[in-house]
Amino acid sequence: MPGLYRLLQKRAAQRLPQWATLLMPGINISYPGDFMDFVPKAAKPAADFGTGQAIENATAGGARGNGGAFATRVSAVALLFSGLSYYESSLASADLTVYVPPMVHYARDGADVFNVPITIANDGARAGTVLSMVLDVENLQPGAERKSVRFHSVFLGDYPRDDKVALGSFAPLSVPGHGTVTETVRFYNMGEMLPMLVTDKGDFRFTLTLNTAKTAGGVIDQLTHSEPKPLTFELSLPYFAVQHVSFQNGTLAMFNKDWKPAVSSAASSRQDEEKPTGGSTGSSDDAATPEAPAPVPDGKK
Repeated sequence: MPGLYRLLQKRAAQRLPQWATLLMPGINISYPGDFMDFVPKAAKPAADFGTGQAIENATAGGARGNGGAFATRVSAVALLFSGLSYYESSLASADLTVYVPPMVHYARDGADVFNVPITIANDGARAGTVLSMVLDVENLQPGAERKSVRFHSVFLGDYPRDDKVALGSFAPLSVPGHGTVTETVRFYNMGEMLPMLVTDKGDFRFTLTLNTAKTAGGVIDQLTHSEPKPLTFELSLPYFAVQHVSFQNGTLAMFNKDWKPAVSSAASSRQDEEKPTGGSTGSSDDAATPEAPAPVPDGKK
């Protein structure tokens, strides 16, 4: 029996270190022969522990730093696009584009009169104001008695067929941001009326100039502001009936041979500055610098 007891005790001693190691990781259990010795494990040096922890923190911090830099760049790009979008939608100065259809009408009210439908579109965010308009017209016929005349915007609306129609005087046109304005403008010769510019059928060259109000903005507005350049186009008068325009208050249609509208904007006109437009006025003194408008002729009231 004593032999069996010692055998069981030895087997228990062999199993005990595994259980003790699981329950007490800091204890090293060994036994030399018949008894067990409890020997604590060697502690890890503090210096080694601090070095490892520092390396781990540095590695994790580097990963976090790279991710933070990328997020910062993405945020900066998003902020830039947001600023540009806000500028275009709320702060951009007026950018006017002028459209003239391929047909206008000629009439006489004691002198030459041109009825020109005009559409002005504003691609900017701020409103733009057109104070007045000037229309320079050239007669391209070689034997024309008068070569060119300058006309001014005097009335709005189609040419009236009788004296009962109220006249609408031209007033400055305000074009809202991202909006359009469409009006038929009647241009009168405010200078020397005779001889008439239009005395027969033929081709004519028109140059439309808009006088716009200057914006009192900041440095950005001064750098980005641009006025629509003069719009030049040619129209043809297929026939001329003097009785129709002089005694019946009628109008004659003038149209573009290609039946295409004329378009002018500040952006497109800057590209055309290097080449001549062919729309400069002729040698007549009527096409010189704009003069102060004289009283409206009494032929139609």
